[in-house]
Formats: sequence, structure tokens, C-alpha cells
Amino acid sequence: MSLLSRIRTQLGREQIMMVSIAVAYVLLGRVGLGFASTLHPTVTTLFPPAGIALGALLVLGYRVWPIVLLGATLLYSSVLGVVPAVPILAAANTAEGLLLAYLVNRFAGGRHALQTPKHAMRFAALGALTAVTCGSTAAAVTLSLLDLSQWPSYGTIWLTWSIGSFSGTVLAAPLVLLFAQGRTDRWRRTQLIEAAAALICVVSVGLIVFWGVPYQLRDYPLEMLIFVVLLWPAFRLGRRAATMGLFVLLGMAIFGTLKGYGNLVRATPDDSVMSVVVFMSVIAVLMQSLSALASEYSIAESQLRELVVTDPMTGLPNYRRLVEVLGLEIARANRTDGTFAVVFFDMDGLKQINDELGHLIGSRAVCRLADTLKASCRDSDTAARYGGDEFVVVLPGSDEEGAKVVINRVMERLAEDRVKPELATSAGVAVYPKDGSTPTTLLSAADRALYSVKAQKASIRRRGVVPISDWTNVGVSR
Repeated sequence: MSLLSRIRTQLGREQIMMVSIAVAYVLLGRVGLGFASTLHPTVTTLFPPAGIALGALLVLGYRVWPIVLLGATLLYSSVLGVVPAVPILAAANTAEGLLLAYLVNRFAGGRHALQTPKHAMRFAALGALTAVTCGSTAAAVTLSLLDLSQWPSYGTIWLTWSIGSFSGTVLAAPLVLLFAQGRTDRWRRTQLIEAAAALICVVSVGLIVFWGVPYQLRDYPLEMLIFVVLLWPAFRLGRRAATMGLFVLLGMAIFGTLKGYGNLVRATPDDSVMSVVVFMSVIAVLMQSLSALASEYSIAESQLRELVVTDPMTGLPNYRRLVEVLGLEIARANRTDGTFAVVFFDMDGLKQINDELGHLIGSRAVCRLADTLKASCRDSDTAARYGGDEFVVVLPGSDEEGAKVVINRVMERLAEDRVKPELATSAGVAVYPKDGSTPTTLLSAADRALYSVKAQKASIRRRGVVPISDWTNVGVSR
């Protein structure tokens, strides 16, 4: 693709993203204003555009602020018409989003704010701070000064607007941030089944808590079941699944409460919606922190598993992983009636290198041999460090001849290496099932073949003869 074509493609993507931000801002804003307070049609306890704006500013950068301003202007114009309050309210929302984006970038990890519990809590705290100090104050003062609301209602408007901005931030922004990370690994069939089961549980709990099903349980304090049921997707299916489950429950909670079900019903619809939004916002903050903790735990567990089966110096699999691989290859060979080869490598002269040049140079020599083995093997092969200067390579589907090809490749690479000191190695080969039927017997057979070669080479050196043929470096178990 030419440079001009790439520029056109990039510009097309930019334009699509910009338009999508503005459209999402207006559409979700209309949804949020559908629950507007009776005090004023722009005052609501649920304002998703606050989260949309923050997510866009964190993911795409501060350069998208004109799009946020445009979306806010279109939203308020669709409600109030062309009045002086529209640009002021739009500017207040944009300024709040910019301030919060700066604070999150500075103190809470930016677009990765939800990846650690510490940053997730900071994200929520900063959202609450900006919600009560920026947009809500400007909006309450503007509506009162322009006689769009009464001054005695100032406090209620300020509080309602603050809750709306905070709820929109903690509920909508995570959705943008998590799905802006791109595709993750595709779920396996078992995970899809588990996700379906989790969704059924989420909906069932929503019906019990917010729709009075069954009717006899409606007077019990069941709200904390929401927190319990969301732990399943948070710890098992990831942050995206937990966020989607939260949105399902939020929709059920709002409409169920407005129908008069559940313990969050209050005297007026405005108070009922506020109680639901505050409750679900608190649950959202807790779930984001717990989801981040679960993600950290999963990553740490994966890294720990990797450390357990990896040699720290060479980066190759260690003896534990080698035995696992041999067991898997034996099972596969038994299923397919196949074969595989095991090659035992031993570095020649490592003690002499350590004595003359130091152990640091010796360790580097061991790493050089490990790198050579990795470069000489196929993707399906496994090169592992057995211990010290001994290495084992498992070659699926290979026999003695295939093993000799790999051995010769390793020796050629070592001979071409211009780094001092020069390295040499000896190798022994064992083939499954001829030379052994278990990991231990295969390794023992390859080890015997290796030391047979080393003994032969030592005998040749004592006679003052330099080995010149491959067979002096390769042994095959017999």
C-alpha cells in the first residue's frame, strides 16, 4: 500500500472514530436525559456521555475535545433549543472531561487505569472529585443565573448533576477503556458455556432483587446478591464480562425500581432512580477494583507457572518442563503409533573455560550454546536445560537420521561463531520406543550414548589424534 493510500485509510478511520464519538455522546445523552429530574430537563442522575467523553480523551488523546464539545452542544440543543445556556453547559462538560482525563493520565495510569486495584480506586476517586467541583458547579450556577431554575433548587441541582457525572464516569468509561484494548484471545467452548451460565445467573439475581421474583422475597435485603453474582464473571471471565454483567443489572434495576419492585423504591421516581444509580455506581467501583485484582492475580499466576518451568539463566525450559514434554510426546506417539528422538548435548571444556577465563565467561558460554540450540530447532521441537552444561532436545516425529541433522546444524553454527572462546559439544541420541518407553529410560539411554562419545573422544585425544568426522561427536544408543 502506498503512502498516500495509508494516509487516506488513516484519515478515514479518524473520521469514523470522530463521528462515532459524537453520535454515541448524543444518543447515550438522550438515554440519560430520559431519566431527567423534574427540576430541569438537563439535570439527570445518570449521564453516560461523561464516561464516553473521558474514554475518548484517554484513548485518543486531548485532540478530540472539539468532538466532545460538538456532541455536548448538539445534545443540549436537542433538549433546550438555541439558548445561551447550551454553549456554557457544553463547555462545562468538555472542561470536566479534560480535567479528569489529565488527572487520570497523571495519577491513575491513563487508559490503563483499570488494570490495577490501586489505579482503579484512584480512577473512581478522581471521578468523584471532578464531578462535585467542575461541571456540576458550573451547571447549577448557569441554570440559576439564566432563570432556567430557581435558586432554592441550586443544591439539589448541584447534587443531582454531580451524581450523574460520577455515575456516567464509573459506569460508561470502563466500557470504552476495556473494549478499546482490542481483541483478546477467543473464548473456548467451555468458556462460552460458562459465560452463558453466568449470564443466566446475573439475570436471575436481577429478577429476584429488582423485579420481586418470587414475590415472597421482595421484602428481604437482597441487594448484596448483586455483588456476589458479579464476582463470577470478574474472577473467571475477565473485566469485560463483569462490566457487561453490571450493565445488564443496571438496566434491570432502573426499570424494575420504576415499576415499584425491590427495596430501592423511594417516594418519587427521581429519588428511586437516584437510589439505584448511587447503589450501582458503588457496586461498579468495587467490581472494577476486584476485577483488576483478579486480572493481576491471573497474570502473576501465569508468570509464576512460567518461572517454575523455565531455567532462569538461559530462558530454556528446565528439567521439570522437559519431563512434562517427554510425557506428552510419549502419549502422542502411542496414539499415532509414531516415534520421536531425544538428543542429549554436553558442552566440551566448560571447566577449562571457568578455570582460565572465569565463571562469568563460562555462564555466557552456556547461554551461547542455549541460543544456538534454539536457533537450530524447529518450532515444534523443545530444547531444555537438563542441568549445568547439559541440554536435551526433544524432536517430535524424528528418528536417528533426523537427530543427526539437528546435531550437525548445531555444530556448524558453533563452528561459525566468531565469539571467543570457541565452543564445542558432544551429543547422544535415543529414539522412542526403541531405546526406552518412559522419560527416565529415554534420558538414560541418550546419556549413555553421550558419554560413550565423550569417552571415545578422550581416548582419541590421549593418542594425539584430532577427530575429523561427525561420528566422533555423535553417539546413538544401542
